[in-house]
Amino acid sequence: MSTPERKRGRWLRITLGVAGGAFLALVAAAAFLAVRFQPLARDYFISTLQKRYRSDVEMGELKISLFPTVHATGDNLVLWFNGSHEVPPMVRIRRFTLDASLISFFRTPRHIGRLTLEGLQIHLPPRHDPSAAGTPSGTAQPAHSPAAAATFILDEVIADGTTVEIKPKDPAKDPLIFDVQKLSLKTVGAGLPMSFQAELTNPKPPGLIHCEGKFGPWDSSRPVDTPISGQYTFRNADLSVFKGIGGILSSDGNFTGRLDRMEVAGTADVPDFELHLADHPVPLHTDFQATVDGTNGNTVLHPVRARLGKSEFEVTGAVDRGALETRKTILLEAKEASGRLEDFLRLTVKGPTQPMTGGIRFDAKVKVPPGDVPVIDRLQLDGKFGLSRVKFTDAGVQGKIAGLSHRAQGDPKDHDPNVTADFQGEFHLMAGKLSLPDLQFTLPGANVGMQGSYVLRSGALDFRGTAKLDATVSQMTTGFKSKLLKLADPFFRRDGAGTVVPIVVSGTRGDPSFRLDMGRVLKRN
Repeated sequence: MSTPERKRGRWLRITLGVAGGAFLALVAAAAFLAVRFQPLARDYFISTLQKRYRSDVEMGELKISLFPTVHATGDNLVLWFNGSHEVPPMVRIRRFTLDASLISFFRTPRHIGRLTLEGLQIHLPPRHDPSAAGTPSGTAQPAHSPAAAATFILDEVIADGTTVEIKPKDPAKDPLIFDVQKLSLKTVGAGLPMSFQAELTNPKPPGLIHCEGKFGPWDSSRPVDTPISGQYTFRNADLSVFKGIGGILSSDGNFTGRLDRMEVAGTADVPDFELHLADHPVPLHTDFQATVDGTNGNTVLHPVRARLGKSEFEVTGAVDRGALETRKTILLEAKEASGRLEDFLRLTVKGPTQPMTGGIRFDAKVKVPPGDVPVIDRLQLDGKFGLSRVKFTDAGVQGKIAGLSHRAQGDPKDHDPNVTADFQGEFHLMAGKLSLPDLQFTLPGANVGMQGSYVLRSGALDFRGTAKLDATVSQMTTGFKSKLLKLADPFFRRDGAGTVVPIVVSGTRGDPSFRLDMGRVLKRN
């Protein structure tokens, strides 16, 4: 080997030796700094969380390394909101892992590239809770101050398997609990909201919610005032968990506001909505706007446009969380609603066909009080209605109605069944029994006023009233009977009508019975 080559080899060995020594020195220095940095990092980490979230902070083990990137793991992290240890901690984390580059971690503001949280539990106190009140002036920085916001920025947070519990204002009520299967957040910038994506299971009715949007800036003085906005989809919500109803609900919409007051607009579809009283599914679609209190699930409905089958109407009112269960009350109101009678009968009447067809219009107030019996047995209705051009689907029943009309017109030989009737009146439903205190129905040649009741489950009819007919008694029959009954015409002629007779309607919806109330006839005469 020549002299120049030997010199180059010697310098290469010296260079590699120096580089190797420098590398080992750097590794040793990094290890030394990491060891010395552990308590400093722990103190910094805890104090930062205390300031940013106005909380007492406890933490188990923390391990941190600085080479080649910042990597830290910790466990049993607990935050007590506003230092209150009399309520569950606002945040509890079983384990966390953070990763950041050296440059981004030590610059201002500090950037943490990714934070992964395992076993995250969030407990949000009610708005009126003393622990939710702001801390005294001077004890902590304002929630959105530049200093508090600029302390550090989380570029990305992954927190799959999170549980969120929101305490209601009434301590006697159960908390609202959400199991968040997937949750990711990305920070746009200091003091600005984080973008989020989440998948969670709705408690009742059970179904999968996917939502994305903006959350924050975090309001540390009142967490429920933290702004939130975004879009959601809700799928496969099984309504059968509520006694007495069934169907699978899907909904899409958007929301904006804050946790305790969100304005929500969207659509909801239940293609197979049914009451178990009849087990006849009817498609239900709604376009809605509502105000939702995310701290308890209570909802105020602004005019909601609903379509049941082919019938469209508007509903307003309020629905409390748990209203279809045992503790809350539903209050709804429909005004000037109209549609097809058969759409509503399909929900309440058993059998392959509906007993009547025709148009319907109504005003109604709906109340579902607390209880553990099926919804149909708790349902209370009050209102007024009108039915137009009603025909009975059973040929025998329609024949009786048509026969009454023909006789009332003095044409008993007419057998044309194509006769329609109109109904109107007030209604009151309670405990599955529909009361009609002033039912009026008219058909060609007859005007009938009645009062009575109808039992939803059995279909039993019990009505008494008065029929005013255009024809006289003798005109309602033929032959010898007609001549004989002419003697009775004066006894039944009243108020300008050819015949006025007290009647009784009994039997069932499928087999009604119409007859004279002879007791009242004899008493009247």
